[in-house]
Amino acid sequence: MKKYLFLLLFIPIIAFGVVWLNIDINPERVTTIFGSPALYDSEGRLFHVRLSPDSEWQIPIPLEEMGRWLPLVAVNAEDGRFWRHGGIDYLAMLRAVYKDITRGKIVSGASTITSQVIRLSVSEREGRKRTPLTKIREFIMALKLERKLSKSKILECYLNLAPFGGNIRGVQAASLIYFGKKASQISPGEACLMIGMLKGPTLYRPDTRPRAARKRRNEIIDLMEHKGVFTQEEARRAHLEDLPRKKSELPSRAWHYSELVISQNPEHSRKFETTLNLETQTKLEAILRQSLNDFPRDITLSAGIVSNSSAELVAWVGNARFSYGSDPSSWVDCGRAPRSPGSTLKPFAYLAAIDSGILTPSTLLADTSMAFSGRAPRNFDLKYRGAVTARAALSESLNAPAVRVLRFAGNDAVLSLMRSAGLRHLTQPANYYGDSLILGGCDITLLEELEAFTALASLGVHRQLKLLKDSPQTSERIATAGGCWMISDMLAYNGELSVFARGTLGKNWRVSLKTGTSYGLRDAWAAAWTPDYTVVVWAGNPDGTFWPGLVGARAAAPVAVKILRVVSPKSGAYPKPEGLTLRKVCSLSGKPPTALCPSSKFEWALEGITKTFPCDMHTIKQGQTVVNLPASFGNREGNSSESKGKAGLSIISPVPGASYFAAPLDTERRIPMKTEGARGRIWWYLDGEYIGTSRAESTFFHDVPDGEHVISAADEAGRSAVVNVKVFTPGRRNREELLF
Repeated sequence: MKKYLFLLLFIPIIAFGVVWLNIDINPERVTTIFGSPALYDSEGRLFHVRLSPDSEWQIPIPLEEMGRWLPLVAVNAEDGRFWRHGGIDYLAMLRAVYKDITRGKIVSGASTITSQVIRLSVSEREGRKRTPLTKIREFIMALKLERKLSKSKILECYLNLAPFGGNIRGVQAASLIYFGKKASQISPGEACLMIGMLKGPTLYRPDTRPRAARKRRNEIIDLMEHKGVFTQEEARRAHLEDLPRKKSELPSRAWHYSELVISQNPEHSRKFETTLNLETQTKLEAILRQSLNDFPRDITLSAGIVSNSSAELVAWVGNARFSYGSDPSSWVDCGRAPRSPGSTLKPFAYLAAIDSGILTPSTLLADTSMAFSGRAPRNFDLKYRGAVTARAALSESLNAPAVRVLRFAGNDAVLSLMRSAGLRHLTQPANYYGDSLILGGCDITLLEELEAFTALASLGVHRQLKLLKDSPQTSERIATAGGCWMISDMLAYNGELSVFARGTLGKNWRVSLKTGTSYGLRDAWAAAWTPDYTVVVWAGNPDGTFWPGLVGARAAAPVAVKILRVVSPKSGAYPKPEGLTLRKVCSLSGKPPTALCPSSKFEWALEGITKTFPCDMHTIKQGQTVVNLPASFGNREGNSSESKGKAGLSIISPVPGASYFAAPLDTERRIPMKTEGARGRIWWYLDGEYIGTSRAESTFFHDVPDGEHVISAADEAGRSAVVNVKVFTPGRRNREELLF
């Protein structure tokens, strides 16, 4: 008999030992919670939450962020001996068995907080049914988990996994949805309501079953008073608290910014501590919404703000017309779509030329129809300015001088600088883009342009834009501080700002600005910066449709300046960096003066880099000082000093073999045509067809479409001349027309 009794006792022990050895728990299965993506701004404020992979609202937080009352009430209501037992409360188990036997049914359980954690994190995820074997398995896992995790960590996991009705899980999400505040701000009565829901998350929901919820809450309050957790006064006030009548919405601010962060960090934890600043974001959204009143319904705005000191993206609006449930096009983040930048990239060609020592703000450039090596990019605003300084050429965004600067600096060098600045969509070789590289014949995104101009505004230090506070960041100097300073100075208070009232800018406030307009009036751009912040604004239709008002200086520039005026109201001028020096130059050539130069001025230069060749435009001829302009300068109508005195009829505009770039603003897209040596009237022909007549001394204008053409002229003396030209528009998607 003793033998059988021994076996009766020994066999269960052996069985339990086998089960014990074959059941283990990995703590990571418990602590790894795939909650909702939750984004916090730079001040730690939650501004955007999305559903978890399980389509639940769940925001895991550390125990210390749950406040005083929730953990305290949870332990005393759910597991009074939690801090003392080792995972199983044997007294509670015996009591539950006694009650179940005496009453003939299951009326009480013996689950601990630890075993509940196992159920919520393991059994439910594995889809196990609630059977006695499952219960035993959970108890064993609970005992083992207590050896691997601290009590505080187990309690934290429980409160983050606990269900609170519907698809709400965890105390933080429940607090925000039911009470509109964080778990740390929960009152004693609210804590009792939430912990009371754990007995039946659907049965005790305050928004759908207020009577049952109130009764359950009051029971918990009385229990807390009985246990001494609440004072009598605290319990009295808790009873008087109102129940929430409806659920609150979790924050969903800055949708496009949030999508950008989440998409760029797919392997990141569900908590995102971002660089966004809610105040700055609110200001940006308000300005863009107000600015939309000036545009038709299908035109929208996109903009970003970067702090130059850290390269942190502090505000981002991908589509100012975004709203939940609105037109599907409003969900498009226009700031991440590749688009033609127009002429906004011209500063990088000038910067490359300055850093190579061949250019200063006072360098004289030719804005004429004459060309280098028989090729002549031409402004299509139909206004030649002749000789202009680099400062004037950049501030007025002249096309012909910009292409000359590009060729001076070298296409490869300029393209390399642009790529180093963050323009990652420029993947083709330099000869693919040709001269159109700085006229809009490429594709970039607003985000890339924002990064590139931040490098310029940071005086030549490039850093990839930072979206997360803890993300690593490297910096690289891509240009001289003095060169970037000169570009910023050249674009400060330039001609493009004439559309603004002086009062809008302020007396002592300075801003640098570069605008751009893509081919066909599809994209309007403005990049503006101060020493503190950089802003880029884009205006257009998400599908790239034409609109006549999409002009950078009119559509995007006012918005960019308004944004900077609000976020950087006290910004002044840049301090002068090292390596920058003032030198005396000839007022005409911009080079160091000689004794023949009638006047001089002071202009900035890079010490040890800028070339020091003296002025060669003032020479002595027949005892008199004369100006010797290079042939490329000509005059405002495009005459060339090289052409004068030649015999016979010749066409001096367009230049033979020239390639002409159509400016976006010129809807007529006319080319100037002029001869030299003509007699009487001139008859003009385009591809063999008569197009009009002009006087010998006049310039004749006519529309010429994109493509290769033959232009011919004949005068009254029967003489004729023929030239071949190409015309194309930067920014067009048909690249075959761009290559030459």
